[in-house]
Amino acid sequence: MNAVLLRARSILNLFRSAIAGTEKDFTSGSVNRATFLLSVPSMLELAMESLFVMVDLLFVSSLGERAITIVGIVNSVVIIFHSVAMGLSIAATAVISRRVGEKKPRTAGLAAMQAIYLGITISVIFSALSISFNRSILHLAGASAELVHEGDLFSRIMFGCILLVVMRVLMNGIFRGAGNAAMAMRTLLLSNAVNAVLCAVLIFGVGPIPSFGLLGAAMATGIANLVGVSYQCWYFAKAEKVIKIGRQQLMLVPAIIKRICKLAVSGTLQYIIPSSSRFLMIIIVAKLGESVLAGYIVANRIIMFTVLPAWGIANAAGVLTGQNLGAGQPERAEQSVWKTGAFNMCFLGSIALFLLASGESIVHIFTREQTVAQHAALYLRYMSIAYFFFGYTMVISRSLNAAGSVNVVTLLYVLMFYITQLPLAWFLGIHSNWGPQGIFIAILASEIVLAAACLIVFRSGKWKKVKI
Repeated sequence: MNAVLLRARSILNLFRSAIAGTEKDFTSGSVNRATFLLSVPSMLELAMESLFVMVDLLFVSSLGERAITIVGIVNSVVIIFHSVAMGLSIAATAVISRRVGEKKPRTAGLAAMQAIYLGITISVIFSALSISFNRSILHLAGASAELVHEGDLFSRIMFGCILLVVMRVLMNGIFRGAGNAAMAMRTLLLSNAVNAVLCAVLIFGVGPIPSFGLLGAAMATGIANLVGVSYQCWYFAKAEKVIKIGRQQLMLVPAIIKRICKLAVSGTLQYIIPSSSRFLMIIIVAKLGESVLAGYIVANRIIMFTVLPAWGIANAAGVLTGQNLGAGQPERAEQSVWKTGAFNMCFLGSIALFLLASGESIVHIFTREQTVAQHAALYLRYMSIAYFFFGYTMVISRSLNAAGSVNVVTLLYVLMFYITQLPLAWFLGIHSNWGPQGIFIAILASEIVLAAACLIVFRSGKWKKVKI
């Protein structure tokens, strides 16, 4: 009995250490311990990210099918710009984790500032362009004239917040590279709390505050991201210890910018591929009617909610890979990937079983439209099968990115989305008249193809020799 209590106390203390983020160097000691310390805050961070998405869906779904469709279309565009943030985040995490593993905190700080300069410049340009052409973008995505008119101001507010989205994602990538996954978690916790409160207040109105409806959702999202980024900037300037920032680190260094750009371009392409694919998939699904499209959007939000914590585990594997390669320990890096992948597969497998048993009931929480619910439930059943392949796919792709093999992962995504998923979805769903079921089968098939390709590439071991 005493042994059980001691074990439970040890796990609790380890959990507290993970939440506090007291350990930053993961190049020595137990791999299992390092994996746990990084995985817990990363999972909670992405759980907060998924809760952010789910809170929006819960509130917006109460406004009806048209609101769900507008938000789904706008978010499919925002995700494309989010890809730029993820590309920069990949580059920042890879470079900074390698410098931290080499015990070069000032060089890590210099790289962090170059990534921030790039993020601000690119996001301002994208925000200005998307606001200018917002109605054309909505129309291109398949929105009717009525939906374009209804979503005009909502889309402009959301596109205007691109800078905040990019900076939040980029800063979290910097913190993860420094081994401070707990900081990224706290940022999302703060943003989520603000978003949840403001959604309730601004969408429905409270006291003297009027009901803004769909616009309230956009306003809440923007303010929540602003609060999160402000907190990140304060911590980065005042409290970050692993990355050193001084006057020298504030300088523009073209050589480092060029190196980060090279990784970031590949990383951005890597995320633009699935993001643009989802945008194109919405166009394909829209051909089957608004009810099918709304069901697809609802199911995708539920999938995002359940899968994002697993990406947190994968992020932990990426940090372990980068730091251990920087410390000259490639075998320890590989060991971290296999152990983290096994844990991630078990986690997602349990979620898949839950969705298979309760998917239809979950869908009805978000929509009262029976036809919409039927399509959403069907998609969830197919994707539940794919969950069993996600575990290692996520971990391996993140680890390859952290090792600097960003181009390889980009090519794997081309194989999955543009060679397999989109052509097969159009052929089965539209050309062969299989309807929604054909599209969902195509998406499942592409996930299986990606999983097999990731395992083959990782086992080759070439990623261990990449220099950053």
